[in-house]
Amino acid sequence: MEPRCEPPSLDATSRLLREEVQGRDGLDFLRAMLAGELPISPLLDALGIALVSAERGGAGVAATPLPIHFNAKGTGHGGFISTLLDAALGFAVESMSDAGTMWTTTDLQVRFLRPMTASSGLVTATGTVGHYGRATATASGEVRDAGGRILATATAGLFALRNGA
Repeated sequence: MEPRCEPPSLDATSRLLREEVQGRDGLDFLRAMLAGELPISPLLDALGIALVSAERGGAGVAATPLPIHFNAKGTGHGGFISTLLDAALGFAVESMSDAGTMWTTTDLQVRFLRPMTASSGLVTATGTVGHYGRATATASGEVRDAGGRILATATAGLFALRNGA
């Protein structure tokens, strides 16, 4: 398979979310997702990740691990766990945003503490804002299994994109 040479166009869901973030503050945007008025991003939807909580300065996502979420060794794939954390930390920062501000992750440091296994049950990632500025923000969070055991922790830096930039 040859790599794509041109950027893909946004699908209808991505276009809708991009338009909605322009007219709502971040917490209202996330509450609309929680209420089912707006879809979650196509990537998170495809991975079975749902937004489960949002408050000013914090957010949570959850997923029940599926066979596609495991690596060849039978443990949770680091990319899946990192995606849970990236989403939770990004949504936490989003919860403090003014209308028209979007955020992009500049760095994500994940520490894997114990493996996600087939018996982990529902896994939940939570994120909390550490710093929120005009151009940058930081957040930290963790992933826990259904038994409350911490599987991974993370910190992230994010950069503000204003008015759809």
